[in-house]
Amino acid sequence: MPVDLIIFTVDRRINGTIPLADDRVSDMLNSVPRVVIRGAVIEDLVAGTPPRTVDLTLAVGSIVAVLVAGRRGIETRRRRTEVHRARIGLTRFVVSGSLHVPAGAADHLLSGDPARVLAGRDILVPLTDATITYDRADVPTTEEFETILVNRAHATWIDLDDVADGGGSKLAEEPAPVYHASYVKDFTGA
Repeated sequence: MPVDLIIFTVDRRINGTIPLADDRVSDMLNSVPRVVIRGAVIEDLVAGTPPRTVDLTLAVGSIVAVLVAGRRGIETRRRRTEVHRARIGLTRFVVSGSLHVPAGAADHLLSGDPARVLAGRDILVPLTDATITYDRADVPTTEEFETILVNRAHATWIDLDDVADGGGSKLAEEPAPVYHASYVKDFTGA
C-alpha cells in the first residue's frame, strides 16, 4: 500500500510516495538502510529555487525528519507509555510534540542531552501532535502534522516538560528558535 510523506534532509524538503512494506512507516524506515521515492518533488530550503521532480534513492541516515499521516499501528501491540511535551533541535529544524516514553523510564529525561534522552530508541523517533518549524528560503515556516519522526542522530538539543499537560505548558507556548545553516553538498544524489 503506498503512503504519502514529506521527508526533510539538512537542506531539502522532499514530498513523495513510498510503498508501505510494514505495519507502520516508522517500523519500515527504521528497518531499511535506504528508501526509494519515485517522482519525488524536491525543494531546496536554502536557495528557494523551483522544485524539481526526480526518482530518488535516499539513505535513511540522511533523513532529519519525516512528516507522516495515517494509522499509528495495531493498537493491541502498543506498549504503555508516559507522554511528555518535547522540543527537539535538529540542525535547521525545531520539532515540538508529544514524546512517548516507556512507563517507568523517566529517569534519563532529566538530562537534557538528546543522546541520553533518546538512547535505546530506534533511529527515527515519533513525536505525535507535532509541529516542525524551519526557514524556507529565509521565510519562517511552520507545519503541523499528526506524527513527525525525528532522527535522533541529528538532534542537537532537547527540552522536555516535567509533566504531560496536553500542550498547555510554557514550553509549548514559546516560539521555537530556528537555526540557520547552509549546506552546499547535494544529499539527494540527483
